[in-house]
Amino acid sequence: MANSAPSVKVVTDNLGLEDLRAVIAAKDEELRQKDLMMREVNHRVANSLQLASSILRMQAYQEPDEHTRDQLEKAGLRISSIQHVHDRLYRSGDMRGVEFALYLRELCNDLSTSVLQEESGGRKFDVSVECDRIRLPTDYVSKLGLVVNEFVTNAFKHGTKPGKPCEIRVRGAVVGGKLNLSVADSGAGLPEGFDIARIKGLGMRLVRFVAGSLSGEAGAMNNDRGATFYVEIPLPVVEPDIKAV
Repeated sequence: MANSAPSVKVVTDNLGLEDLRAVIAAKDEELRQKDLMMREVNHRVANSLQLASSILRMQAYQEPDEHTRDQLEKAGLRISSIQHVHDRLYRSGDMRGVEFALYLRELCNDLSTSVLQEESGGRKFDVSVECDRIRLPTDYVSKLGLVVNEFVTNAFKHGTKPGKPCEIRVRGAVVGGKLNLSVADSGAGLPEGFDIARIKGLGMRLVRFVAGSLSGEAGAMNNDRGATFYVEIPLPVVEPDIKAV
């Protein structure tokens, strides 16, 4: 009997370890299934947004009224900028945030190959992007995508000197715990007394609303080559990895 006690204890310990392994395996599988589900949800949302954007832009092409056509086109682009966020979430598999520099490049490339190319009329243009590498929450990225969309399309339409190519510089810089996101053009600059807070158009109102919702501010100023529009917001902490790319 004295020799049987240790063997009983070993068997009991082994059963406990196996039970623990089974629980851990079950939890791992549960997390894997939730991750797959979230990725699938983001994929479906991205597809739905892309479809909505395409429908609006198709309708714009068929609209005879120029003002209505322009508004439909802008609405399609705004939805497209949000779609890029969900598309990047699906491809990365990380639901916590988005690499903003990569997203910014993709968004500007999409703008360059779609609306800017279609409306250029043979006019030369160049869109460059420089951004510090940092992760941002998805809701921040969605909102900032709308801002970039407004600034870039505005720079293309109004920030060009006659007979000159349109140069648009998109920048994202982290300074003193804040993100400064700006779009500069090569146009004639802003008129004296220009105040972004007094612009009544939907695009600039949307920009001001987004900046305010992120506890930041929006502004505009002249630079050495044209005008610069910007938003500055406090930087949220989401696995920051700040270095130039």
